[in-house]
Amino acid sequence: MPDQQQPAGPPSDIKIVVDPHCSDIFIDGVIGATVRDGIVRMNLVNIRSKPDGREQEHAVVGRLILSRSAARNLHNALGQVMSSLYRREDRATAAPAEPEETE
Repeated sequence: MPDQQQPAGPPSDIKIVVDPHCSDIFIDGVIGATVRDGIVRMNLVNIRSKPDGREQEHAVVGRLILSRSAARNLHNALGQVMSSLYRREDRATAAPAEPEETE
C-alpha cells in the first residue's frame, strides 16, 4: 500500500470538505484516556525537553472526544493503517532470496 493511500472512508456520495482552520497535530502519545457515558476522551501529548535537556514534560496539544461509533471507526481505520505498516515492515526486513549455486 503506497504511503499516500488512505483507509476506506465515507461512502462516495458524501461531500468531504477541509475546514480552513484545520491543522496537522503531531503527537507522541495519549495521556488520561477515559470513557464516561459512552464518550471517549483522550489528551494528546507531545514530549518536550526543558532547555537544559535533563527534564521532560508532557504537553497536551489537543483533546480527542469521540462517540462510541466514532471510536469504533477510528479503531478500524488505525487497524488498517497498522496492518499496512506491519506488511511494509515485513517486506523491508525480509532477506532477499539467495541465488542457488550450481556446480
